[in-house]
Amino acid sequence: MTTLTATKAARELIAELTGEHGSLTIHVSGSYGVTVICLKTDELNLGARDVLMGTIDEVPLFLMTSEIEYWRGSTLILDVAHGVGPGFSLEGPRGVHFTLRKRANPSKRVWDANAILAAGAPPSLPFKDTNR
Repeated sequence: MTTLTATKAARELIAELTGEHGSLTIHVSGSYGVTVICLKTDELNLGARDVLMGTIDEVPLFLMTSEIEYWRGSTLILDVAHGVGPGFSLEGPRGVHFTLRKRANPSKRVWDANAILAAGAPPSLPFKDTNR
């Protein structure tokens, strides 16, 4: 099961933006990274590949279907980071941007970094110089 939550900073920013712009919608897309965009609801065109993952303080958050498997079974955490985000997202002029991260489901496979390091370096593959 995938759950959705937000940090205090994200909730405060949502409240500010809602007060200033009215009804909002958050959209997450990516393939080469994650882009979180917050727009006025009537300015966001959702498509057949967008899936409602939940709401944060009555603001819906949609994911593209291509992202569902990556996020499935995790807790999605909406947060805020300093710096430039997507130029047309409403929070951009404030010098911050929304981010989305995940906390993995503990029942999923967990890699033991210490065991991997203790196993030593992987065997070298023969190098073939194709420039000769």
